[in-house]
Amino acid sequence: MSGPLWDYSPCIHNFTYTADIDWPRTELAQMDWITGIQQVEEWLVNYTGPKYSHWTWHTAREIYHIGVAFKYDRHKMLFLLYWS
Repeated sequence: MSGPLWDYSPCIHNFTYTADIDWPRTELAQMDWITGIQQVEEWLVNYTGPKYSHWTWHTAREIYHIGVAFKYDRHKMLFLLYWS
């Protein structure tokens, strides 16, 4: 079975710091959400650390937003400074 290497399902977590950003957009409308998730996930891994230990997907408050939860406030701030 093959599938994406990433998983964008919000999960149960105990991270306190959450942030929403506008969905990253590309010129390819159909691939828009896939490219956006890959971009954000790659950035998160590079600048905040491994998924599930430093950050995880979180349910966004708006339909066209991506939600992320962070273990550390400094990672939330860095994320918002870069993506907002």
